[in-house]
Amino acid sequence: MSGAAGRVGLVLVSHSRVLAEATEALARQMTGEAVAIACAAGAGDGGAELGTDATAIAAAIERVCGPAGAVVLMDIGGAILSAEMALELIDPAIAARTRLTGGPIVEGAVAAAVRAAAGGTLDQVTAEARQALVPKAEQLGEAERPAPAVVAATDAAAAAAVAATDAGAPAATVELAIADPGGLHARPAARLITRAVAFDAAITLENVTAARGPVPASSLIALASLGARRGDVLRLRATGRQAVDAVEALAALLQRDAPPAAPAAPPASCHAIPVAPGVALGPMVRLVRSIPEVPETTVDDPAAEAERLRRALDLAAQDLGSALRGTDILDAHQALLCDPALVDEAISRIERERCNAAWAFRQAIDAAAAIYRQLDDPYLRAREADVHDVGDAVVRALLGGAAAVLPDGPPAVVVAEDLTPSEAARLEPRRVLGVIDRRGGPTSHAAILLRSAGIPAVAGAAALVPDAGGARAGLDGATGEVWLDPDPETTIELQRRQAALRASRRPPGARDGRVRLACGREVELWANVAGPSDARVAREAGALGIGLLRTEMLFLDRVDEPGEDEQAELLAEIFAAFAGAPIVVRTLDAGGDKALPYLDLDAEANPSLGVRGVRLSLARPALLEAQLRAILVAGRGHDIRVLVPMVSTAAEVSAVRAALERAHEALAATGAAHRWPVATGIMVEVPSAALMAERLARQADFFSIGTNDLTQHTLAAERGHPRLHALADPAHPAVLRLVRAVVEAGHATKRPVSVCGEAAGDPGVAPLLVGLGITRLSMCASAFDAVEDALAGASFADLATIAEEALAVDDAAAARATHAAARRPG
Repeated sequence: MSGAAGRVGLVLVSHSRVLAEATEALARQMTGEAVAIACAAGAGDGGAELGTDATAIAAAIERVCGPAGAVVLMDIGGAILSAEMALELIDPAIAARTRLTGGPIVEGAVAAAVRAAAGGTLDQVTAEARQALVPKAEQLGEAERPAPAVVAATDAAAAAAVAATDAGAPAATVELAIADPGGLHARPAARLITRAVAFDAAITLENVTAARGPVPASSLIALASLGARRGDVLRLRATGRQAVDAVEALAALLQRDAPPAAPAAPPASCHAIPVAPGVALGPMVRLVRSIPEVPETTVDDPAAEAERLRRALDLAAQDLGSALRGTDILDAHQALLCDPALVDEAISRIERERCNAAWAFRQAIDAAAAIYRQLDDPYLRAREADVHDVGDAVVRALLGGAAAVLPDGPPAVVVAEDLTPSEAARLEPRRVLGVIDRRGGPTSHAAILLRSAGIPAVAGAAALVPDAGGARAGLDGATGEVWLDPDPETTIELQRRQAALRASRRPPGARDGRVRLACGREVELWANVAGPSDARVAREAGALGIGLLRTEMLFLDRVDEPGEDEQAELLAEIFAAFAGAPIVVRTLDAGGDKALPYLDLDAEANPSLGVRGVRLSLARPALLEAQLRAILVAGRGHDIRVLVPMVSTAAEVSAVRAALERAHEALAATGAAHRWPVATGIMVEVPSAALMAERLARQADFFSIGTNDLTQHTLAAERGHPRLHALADPAHPAVLRLVRAVVEAGHATKRPVSVCGEAAGDPGVAPLLVGLGITRLSMCASAFDAVEDALAGASFADLATIAEEALAVDDAAAARATHAAARRPG
């Protein structure tokens, strides 16, 4: 929550997890991600039972309590006792910055969040929460007089305005009628407050019609006390240096017609999942699919119907081949088209039930998609879209219909519902400004294709983007920000970002794989690749080498194990793109939540901590040694290094080294030409490897830090968990401390250290990594420009100072803020 830095945080303590999360969602409708909010609710496993837990409350306070402090709202008696106990469990300095308030948890959370987002102090936010019921009571005639906090706020605002006027400060006043049918209700009031604090002016509102006010434009409670309804005349007054600008901007906001009640428009800026970097701005259109309705009818001749399905499979292969030709994804789709789990099951259903071919194949597709949908690993879960892509192609071949198309019109931002790979491949950059996928994710094959095509994209935006088109939209694919009908100021900002990106792009051949800091020190840019096309794009982008070749991509979407010769052939094609450059090849990183079909792995209660990575490879020595032989054969004439994933102990590294020796000896015995010797390194993905790095260096020739898993294991937070997104941040000081430990161990043992997780390509984290001593960053090639820009003009001493400051803060948002503040002009 980078926007939360420097603001008061909120903790919601409730006996009901559902109530707390719904309250947080309501508050975020007003503030977006501007305020750090943590739920400490429920008891038992996952908070499923009614109750409260003092230790969970203490942890929540520690997460959101920065220098500005935190306010805790509670529902009923037991929650108060637990919250009081939590204060005794935390650091006294944090407890001193924490306020427990008796304000109502729902109304109080909304009011407090808005005041905190506007930069309110701890006392102001606490008072706002405490007085949250006053407007409701006044509306119902249950309050005899205005609340003290409202009176005080009103008096202070009036006094400030008078003082400014007396001092000769600029002043501006306007009277206007409220256009919103709901009056000045919570959402427009929250927008007004957020907008008002941006101006250097004292701003008040008065309901002339109802003779209420004036009140300050900084308090949700104070604005609610005006009781302003549609048609009421408000007097908006501002004094101070930006008084005129403030009145013009706020008057326009108040007079804006309200959006339709359903679907509700999102806040000015919402966050989806970043997928492909770049900035897009333009009209919003929907991708139109024409998948025929599949009839549930029977046939008289099952044999003929089965043959009809086989012809449709051939047609679908041609259709998908024309869209995906030249991509690594085509092989996976073709494998699905001949997968027995789909084809044999569909034909069996035709013969058994006499159902038509389209219905039979659709049932098989839906069953396969359900399997992928239930997997824990985000990459494998994203393959559900591939299965549907194949199913749709076959249904079109059987029943008619065309591939998804864009409506005629100018270039636009495309909204899709779980974009498929073939749809992504057919999008033309000249017609598509950007993509908003209402489902999807960053690891889908569609996302990979969008990044390769240079089309900015975000995903997971169903809650942000209504299921209708026609509006304008803006998006930043690097940050995940989405705007619907952006206002003029946001439009200018998006255009500024676009211009900056255009200015920063390097032409092909302009990069030599190194970024030179102001002090002369160099940082190497390597590439993460998954197949031949990735490798070619990375080489053209100027990558110094391949820092991570994910060999499991050769195994995924397969119903049978790829043979040794087949593996060698595929690897050789990838290696050819980086001839003469270093190539780091990771052995199979599968098992647990990456369950390859042909491995027949046992189900595990906790796959992330189960038999995966090197543990699986050592449990299947024949599988490991076949892969190692293929790597050595394909690596003939190339500078390859072998990387071992998920290492926890030195014994694991020794065992892989022994397997590598056996692979070499077997090839030498048959006279097969191959690469030898090869350096062997380890992935640092678990805390034990980071803490024991100096000892592991006796077995490892180099270290590569995988920040994705290292973050997950360090913070005990599954990176794909929808409720734990804030913890899945490699900028957390605990993760950075482990990175520093590995760097120090590398220096002490003269072992190179690189980072190949997503953090390497994150412009908000990469400078921190370099400041910790990392000089080799491996990332998606499309991230090179942004990372180079983030490092531009800095010296190592500057970055080291920033990194030290990041290590000293409490959370990832504050750590990121140290770099952002250092880069800010002035």
